[in-house]
Amino acid sequence: MATLPTVRTIISARPMRLVLALLFIGVGLWAFAPYVAYRVSSSAFINAEMMRINAPISGYLSQDLPPKGKFIDHPERLTLIKSYATGRRRLLELEGQQADAKGQAKLAKQQLSEVTALDDELEKRMRAYRDGMIKRIGHEIKEAEAEKTGCLAESRQLDDIGTRMSKLAKRGSTSQIRAAKALAEKEVAATKCAMAAARVERLKDEQSSLKAGVYLRDAANDVPYSQQQRERLVLRRQELQTEERRESARAAQLATVIDDERRSVDNLGQYTLTLPQDYVVWSVPASPGSVVTQGQTVLDLANCDHRFVAVELPAREFEKIRPGNPASVRLIGSDEWLQGHVLQVRGSAARADDRLLAAQVPIPTNGTITVEVSLAQDAPAANSNYCDIGRMAEVRFQRHPPAFVESANRLFWAFVNMFRPTENVARQ
Repeated sequence: MATLPTVRTIISARPMRLVLALLFIGVGLWAFAPYVAYRVSSSAFINAEMMRINAPISGYLSQDLPPKGKFIDHPERLTLIKSYATGRRRLLELEGQQADAKGQAKLAKQQLSEVTALDDELEKRMRAYRDGMIKRIGHEIKEAEAEKTGCLAESRQLDDIGTRMSKLAKRGSTSQIRAAKALAEKEVAATKCAMAAARVERLKDEQSSLKAGVYLRDAANDVPYSQQQRERLVLRRQELQTEERRESARAAQLATVIDDERRSVDNLGQYTLTLPQDYVVWSVPASPGSVVTQGQTVLDLANCDHRFVAVELPAREFEKIRPGNPASVRLIGSDEWLQGHVLQVRGSAARADDRLLAAQVPIPTNGTITVEVSLAQDAPAANSNYCDIGRMAEVRFQRHPPAFVESANRLFWAFVNMFRPTENVARQ
């Protein structure tokens, strides 16, 4: 009966020993291959610049401060500080001047209304007076014409009497004195008739002037008292209109100044800011609702949209790594490789970086350099765990083959192409 081979027998077999040897060699090559093809960082971590928000005024801090670690996925407007001492003296003075200007404009407008009402009343009085005067002169004209008609009748009678008396005096039937008296009475009557005719013409002239708006009697000086008052009201109305417009313009101008002053007081009375997008609240040094002084730090925000990897490499790699070179980044604990490029390279003798960073960058020691590698904006976990700031990472930089290897590679392909058909070479 055949027995099963033992583990020792299997391992002792020559083929198995060869397989195990090849397996160990392959694992060794696989483990050291990255260090041959790439420059691998000895120390690397995620970092980002910070925005520090200081209190521009003294006052009470808001109760709605964002908590530490909150990711801001969209812009948020926040009233951060409310002042406990705001100067409003200038604003009160401007508001008082505006109230005075509005009062003056309102008073002028009210006086304009009163002047308009009085002008309407005077116009009615003037129209009634004018109509009454026209009617009165019309009656006087009728009286004068009646008097003229009577006078003419009397004049014709006296003329007839005078003619008869003259005839009787020539015959000697009456005395010459009585004939002369009759002729005198005739002349008197003719004079009265002429006066009556002149009076009619005068009244007609007065009536025509009155209809034209000119008054020729009662010492009116071409217009009566009511019309003179109306003309004075016209001048007063113009003065009030000018004053009302001036005060209204001053009130409107003060309204603009007051709006600017009120905004200034509001800005001094409270501090409102808009939290930027794609930032994370890194620290909150002040307590919500507490009293802060001017210049005190309130919030620290880390920029998650422009993260980078701080890499430490040996100084001998300084000439081989240039800004813009590609780099591969893998966060420790993740199997995904992210692509980036070199931002800057700093030597050990460079001055310390004075930027405000979320993670502390170690000062390069003798024999090391610090390389900054950009991290893609769409990198995962950008809005959780403080945007992975401070997380360790592995960074690989592509090595270029030595010059003799590249020359040998070119010679090899040139030699191979010599034996290829012309069509294939042309096609390639």
